[in-house]
Amino acid sequence: MASSRIPIRGYRAGFFFVVVLLSAVTAFTLWTEVRTGSQVDGLVQEALERAGSIGRIRVDALSLEAAIEAHVRATGDAERRAADAVMEQILADIRASSEAYTRNLPQGEKALWYRFNAACQGLADQVRAAAIFSQRREAERARRHLAERIRPLAAELDALGGALEEENAAEARRLVNRLEDLRVRNTALGAGATLLAILLSSLVGWRVTSLLKRQEAIIQGQLEELGRHNQELDAFTRRVAHDLISPLAPLKGYLTLIRRTGAVNDAGALEMLAQCESSAVRMGELIEALLRFCRAGTRGESTVGELDTAVTTVLLEVAQTAAAQGVALERELEPGVAVDCPGQLLQVSARNLLTNAVKYSAGRPDPRVKVRVATEDGMAVLEVVDNGIGMAPGTQASLFQPFFRAPEVRGLPGHGLGLVTTKRVVEAHGGTLVVRSEEGKGTHVVVRFPRVVRPAAGTSGSQTTTASAGMRKVGT
Repeated sequence: MASSRIPIRGYRAGFFFVVVLLSAVTAFTLWTEVRTGSQVDGLVQEALERAGSIGRIRVDALSLEAAIEAHVRATGDAERRAADAVMEQILADIRASSEAYTRNLPQGEKALWYRFNAACQGLADQVRAAAIFSQRREAERARRHLAERIRPLAAELDALGGALEEENAAEARRLVNRLEDLRVRNTALGAGATLLAILLSSLVGWRVTSLLKRQEAIIQGQLEELGRHNQELDAFTRRVAHDLISPLAPLKGYLTLIRRTGAVNDAGALEMLAQCESSAVRMGELIEALLRFCRAGTRGESTVGELDTAVTTVLLEVAQTAAAQGVALERELEPGVAVDCPGQLLQVSARNLLTNAVKYSAGRPDPRVKVRVATEDGMAVLEVVDNGIGMAPGTQASLFQPFFRAPEVRGLPGHGLGLVTTKRVVEAHGGTLVVRSEEGKGTHVVVRFPRVVRPAAGTSGSQTTTASAGMRKVGT
């Protein structure tokens, strides 16, 4: 058993590693998805902003032509100043759009952007030159300058803007594709790690299952060996008890003969002989109790006994002792309660419970013992209730230890094996024994056996043997 601890710790560590690996893969996959999605959104937003800047510059280039024509056609200074203001506003918009475009500019667009920016600067210079011609009232020269210089530059600027938009879209697609490839690689990595974790967990589960099966086989073998040892120990105890009790019978007989022959006249010697005889009797009783205890834990052949008959037989034995000690016996016995337990063992169990109840109730005010045999929920029930001295919680905790006797009852006769023997008999035959007790108020013992239903030979129904009030009292 001890050698399996290290493998079990190793399997536990392996299982913990699998859990950590799966958690890490899940966290990494989620982080990758969130990060990739955020980057894709950022790239798309930047591409849209650059496309918008190029579109505004192209529109502003066309608006400059209209502003120059309006400047040339102006007939007064006020109209020319208004046209100048419009042109300056358009040029300011072109500069702002150009600055916005240059932020986060992809590497592949820089060469084309330099040409586009140079065309914008040239267009702005030519527009200002045309405005100067118009202010000098050289309308014809201004129109010629518009047709020969400004419009070709505007056309070139428009073409470069279209090329920039295409480059911008292509660069955005390349970056998005790169991020998608990265996402696919991360997903494949996560799937591989997950597959590895599943394989590891399957291996760990298989190894743990194999180990548990081996441990179960070892435990089962140890239980069987323990059962054999217990059987051998019980057999040895029975043999030893039998060998011990054999010389006691002649010893008790010789002591009784010596005491009764009158050969010993010394009072002290006679007292010692009486003590020896009493000790031999107690030794015989103890050995008999030990033999009953050893036999009680072994289930023999299946034999049906009647619980009510066994209790009735024991009541006939106990009634005289109860009457002598002033203990009232009350019984309520349902006839025909059959159980899968030999009648002799049923008598042993009932005798132990009843003698204890009488013994520990004697000397109390109005001592009373109630015994009941009945059928409840398919179970045969033997119930013994007394109003004796009861038991403290500490005593109840050690109640079923062999040879245990509570300090307050050690002055009373007994060996501490009666209740333990009864419990072994009951459990060996599939029953249960429950003891409830309160110090100074009495004890309540309930024994339950599985009931055996036998075909009734006659039509006698369940009846209760009681006195005039429904109970029959034996002894007063």
